[in-house]
Amino acid sequence: MAVVTLATLEDVTNRLGRDLTEEETRQATALLEDATAMILDRFPRYATEPTSTSKAVCRAMVLRVLQNPQGLRQESIDDYQVTYDAARSAGELYISDTEAEMLRPLATSAFSITPTAPKVRP
Repeated sequence: MAVVTLATLEDVTNRLGRDLTEEETRQATALLEDATAMILDRFPRYATEPTSTSKAVCRAMVLRVLQNPQGLRQESIDDYQVTYDAARSAGELYISDTEAEMLRPLATSAFSITPTAPKVRP
């Protein structure tokens, strides 16, 4: 049974700019399923109304892991230092704050105003 994901392996490969290895293909398949589940848990509307933004966020989440599997954030050579991304060093797939903001519909902003007409009394 095929699992439906917001983005596809082809999407990931096209953005990566190269073919995936066999191991990366297996990993990307699982990551796409996990990323889709994470997005749909927080933003269920994308299950029935996927958008180019929801697909892009799903892809970005997977690419983050594939392009930087160790979660390396900074590295120096002299007096060697290395810094790992806190979330990635734990091996986590995550939705960044910027991505979460992109997925929120504008109408649910804390400062949105919906105009309504006053009630007319007979």
